[in-house]
Amino acid sequence: NKETDLKSKLAEMERQQVVFNDKNIKYTILKREVDSNRSQYDSLIAKLNEVGVSSELKTQSAAIVDFASLPTAPYSPRLSINLAVALALFMALAASIIYIIELLNNTFTNPEQIEKELGLTMLGILPLVGDRELIASIADQKSGLSEAYRSLRTSLQFSGAEGAPRSLLVTSSEPSEGKSTTSFKLGQDFAALGARVLLVDGDLRKPNLHRLFGLDNAIGLSNLLTNTVRKDDLPGIFRPTKYPNVTVLTSGTIPPNPADLLSSPKMALILTNLGKRFDLVIIDAPPVVGLSDAPILSRLAEGTLMVVSTNQVTRKSAKTALKRLRSAGANVIGAAMSKFTVNKFDYNYAYKYMNYQYYDYGASTPKIEGKVDDGAGQPAHAKSPAFRRLVRRLRSGVGGFVGRAKSAS
Repeated sequence: NKETDLKSKLAEMERQQVVFNDKNIKYTILKREVDSNRSQYDSLIAKLNEVGVSSELKTQSAAIVDFASLPTAPYSPRLSINLAVALALFMALAASIIYIIELLNNTFTNPEQIEKELGLTMLGILPLVGDRELIASIADQKSGLSEAYRSLRTSLQFSGAEGAPRSLLVTSSEPSEGKSTTSFKLGQDFAALGARVLLVDGDLRKPNLHRLFGLDNAIGLSNLLTNTVRKDDLPGIFRPTKYPNVTVLTSGTIPPNPADLLSSPKMALILTNLGKRFDLVIIDAPPVVGLSDAPILSRLAEGTLMVVSTNQVTRKSAKTALKRLRSAGANVIGAAMSKFTVNKFDYNYAYKYMNYQYYDYGASTPKIEGKVDDGAGQPAHAKSPAFRRLVRRLRSGVGGFVGRAKSAS
C-alpha cells in the first residue's frame, strides 16, 4: 500500500509540475508585455517632460505695431491699373502685327522705298482717289489730285538740262497702276502752259485713252502704221479735244501684231514728224511686264516716266520692268508714285518730293503753284533765301516753256 501511495503522490506532483510549467510560460509572456509597456511609458513621460521644458523656454516674438483698419475700396481688381496694362499690351501687340505685316509686304508703301529699291528720282506723288471721285477730282483744278499732277509737271520741267523731254513715254510695270490717267492729266497741265500737246495711245492691245476723252477708236495709230488710212481721213485722225492745245491720236484698230508695228521704221518716222508739229508728245504705253511694246516704244522717246502704284506692284515686278526698259535703251528720268494714301500725304512728303510746293490737302484754299506771299503761315524753311531762289527759278522755267511754245506756234 505504501508503494501505491508513493506512486499516487508522484503522479500528482507530475501533474502539478505540468500546470506550473504552463503558468510559468504565461507569466513570462505577461512579464515581457509589462516590461515593454513600462519602457514605452517611460519614453512618453520623458518626451512630455521635454515638451514642457521647451515651451517654458520660448519667449513671445510678436508685437502689435498698429491696429488694422477697414479698407475704403476693394483691393482687387484695380480697374485703372488693369486698363493701363491692357492698353499697353494691346499697343505692343498692334505694333508687332504692323511690323510683321511691313516685313512680309513686298510692295512699295512709301516714296523712299522706290528711290532706294529702283534708284529712280521721285518726280511726283499722286494721292489715292476713289473711282467715283476720280473724274470730279481731275476736273477740279483746286483738288489735291490736280495739285499733285501739276507738281509732277513741274518736276518734269526740271528733269533735264533743257527742261521737259519733247517726247515722253508713260508706262508702268503692271496694268491698272494709273499710267493712262497720268498721261491724260499731264497733257492737260502742259497744255495749260501754252504748249501744243499730242497724246498718243501706244497701247495697241487694250487702249484706254479714247475712253478718257470720250472719243471713238475707229482709226488711229495702228491704221497709220498699216497704211489703212485714206488720204481724205488723214487730217481727222488727229482729234482735237475740249481742252485747249490738247490733241489725241487714238490707238485705232487693234492689230494682230502690235510689237511688229511698233518696232517698224515707220513708227520712228511718225514720232519724228509729230515732234516737229507739237511741242510735247506724250505716249501712253502698255505695261512693261509680259509685253515687249513698252521697251520698244521707250527707245523712241526722249524720256520715260515710270508710274508705280502704292501697295499694288511687287518690288520684284518693278525691278524687272525697269531692267527691261534700260536694256532696251530707255532714258528713265524718274518715277511717279500713284494711289498714295491721303492720310500719309503730309507736308514732309510734299516738300521733299514736289520741289517747293506746300500743300494742305483738305484745306479750302490750297497754295497756288509758283505764288509766294510775304511768308506768313509758311514753314520756317519756306522763308529761307534758298527756297525763294528756287521759286524764282521755277517761275523763269515756266515762262521759258511758254515762250518756246508760243514762238513755235
